[in-house]
Amino acid sequence: MKCPNCGKRTAIDLDLHSEGFTSDENPVKECGACGLVWRHQSIKGKPEIDIIKPARRE
Repeated sequence: MKCPNCGKRTAIDLDLHSEGFTSDENPVKECGACGLVWRHQSIKGKPEIDIIKPARRE
């Protein structure tokens, strides 16, 4: 998957499971190049990108 910040394709799936919660529908991704953490979700049928942690500044 392409990073919405830098456009690189070095995304890593993060396995975030706790009791009673799984994110199989909207997996959390981390960019290996810029560090952005995000997930794709659908709000009222419209695809959205939810930024969890901004990219690191260099």
